[in-house]
Amino acid sequence: MDAGQAVELIKSRLSLREVVSRYVALKPAGRGRWKGLCPFHQEKTPSFYVDEEKGLFYCFGCKAGGDLFAFVQRAEGLDFPEALERLAEEAGVELPRRKAPERRRELLEVLALAQTYFLEHLHAHPEALAYLRKRGLTEESVARFGLGYAPPKGDGLVAFLARHGVAPEEGVRAGVLAERQGRILDRFRHRITFPIKDAFGRVVAFTGRALGEDGPKYLNTPETPLFRKQEVLFAYPEARPALREGRAIVVEGLFDAIALHQLGFPETVAVLGSGLSEGQALLLKKAGVLEVYLAFDADEAGQKATLQSLNLELAPRFLFYAVRLPAKDPGELLLHPEGRALFQKALEEALPEVAFRFEEASRGLDLSRPEHKRKVLEALTPRMLTPEPFDPVAERLKALVVERLGLSPKSLEDYLASLRTRGRPAPPPPPPPPTPGNKTLLLELDAIALLLSAPEERFLELVDHVETQVWPPESSFLGEFLALARKEPRRDHLRRTLSQREEGGRLFERLLLAPRGEDPRLQEKLDHTLARLREAYLQERLAKVKAALAQNPDPPTLERLLKEYQEIRAAIEAERRLYKRRPPPSGWSA
Repeated sequence: MDAGQAVELIKSRLSLREVVSRYVALKPAGRGRWKGLCPFHQEKTPSFYVDEEKGLFYCFGCKAGGDLFAFVQRAEGLDFPEALERLAEEAGVELPRRKAPERRRELLEVLALAQTYFLEHLHAHPEALAYLRKRGLTEESVARFGLGYAPPKGDGLVAFLARHGVAPEEGVRAGVLAERQGRILDRFRHRITFPIKDAFGRVVAFTGRALGEDGPKYLNTPETPLFRKQEVLFAYPEARPALREGRAIVVEGLFDAIALHQLGFPETVAVLGSGLSEGQALLLKKAGVLEVYLAFDADEAGQKATLQSLNLELAPRFLFYAVRLPAKDPGELLLHPEGRALFQKALEEALPEVAFRFEEASRGLDLSRPEHKRKVLEALTPRMLTPEPFDPVAERLKALVVERLGLSPKSLEDYLASLRTRGRPAPPPPPPPPTPGNKTLLLELDAIALLLSAPEERFLELVDHVETQVWPPESSFLGEFLALARKEPRRDHLRRTLSQREEGGRLFERLLLAPRGEDPRLQEKLDHTLARLREAYLQERLAKVKAALAQNPDPPTLERLLKEYQEIRAAIEAERRLYKRRPPPSGWSA
């Protein structure tokens, strides 16, 4: 069974309505249709529809649309392979396995066994439980985040894994055992263990917090085929439902994350290093996060971690705020009777990125002294020298620099311009390809929707027909669709691919509203749409000729353009006669 067959089998076993109902309260909205409040944007009147028979969802508000896989991808922040794996497991469909995924599955099983071992020992060691109670954690929090305990014995986990048929070498590959002086021993000893989970909630690594004085305070699993520290966030699976609301709180420590969850801030995640990484920022973006509150420790290292996070390549995709903690770290607030209120106040008073950058750049300096103003200006210059045509953070930062340093806007722009020309900037990116006019795009979407609504056995025949009737630019939406259809004619694949495009929402609106079953007037509707589309393409050519004529061309060019103008006008009139000969088929948007 190949991946395409697996997709169809999963769809046949899972109900789109039932899957969507886990996120949305759906009510009947006609035969085979259901509606509810869209989970992807805020609304008070339901505009989100599910068509069980067609296997499609669409929101008339935010234009999100697609099939079962597209919904799970968007709702859970997954890419297609991740959504495929999750839904296959739910549907009981075994996916084709390659050697590498098989090895990954074996490592996951080893880590799951290690987690079982650590959980068993937590409740058998009062010292470990007492430590967690001392930190203010409830039994519910300990259980929810899967905290465990690695006992002092050096080979307890080695023996436990052996009893379950796991060779010591596999434990080393999974990162829970380590080789020392020719022996394989437990990596974690006399430590509280924190399971680090992937987006599916599967354990992929551990962090151990020492209860004694031996070794480092925190010890991590080394990087493995399953675990890249810069690509994982602690508490991400637990936080993801709250992250979909658009806000994330990012902390340094694992205890800090659990503490804030316990205090009522379920959108909290923890980095596994000194600041947010590109991979971790991408996780937040996939979850739908727009605002990021950085609540790192209130020390110099915490401030450096905040600045590092603000300088990520993905940083312009978010609104950042720097939280001034009312304690050394968020974990301490768990022991304070007003901990929740104190942290809520800190969130409300968090500094926007621009204010934080200026405050850090001017810390300890006297802005009445010209040399200190210069230091602040030099510290903030890299962020103001943005390659983006319009960067809101850079613009606000410029305004603040002008206000606080007493510069004129022109002098600041002249200073930045001199720096841009002094270096060797990269050549500007090529201009984006011209996009079709709104009318042209709508007609292209009509044609594609008709093709995707056709019976399976007629699909390629109609693709051939379209290619003989119109000649869309390769960069057009229809041109890309026809190229995709030739390469991979499976319609589920085409729908899934198109759902990722900005124009995909409008396409799924048409598919949702199209009549069910085989349409006897499909060919007639398609031909009518293609005639109008040919006219639209001609109108675009005509607009370009008019623009060229307005440039006062030389006589030979003028003669050529006038001839082309007349030819296009005649072709447009011919197309209009063709589709006006009879009215458009009823029930079709074109």
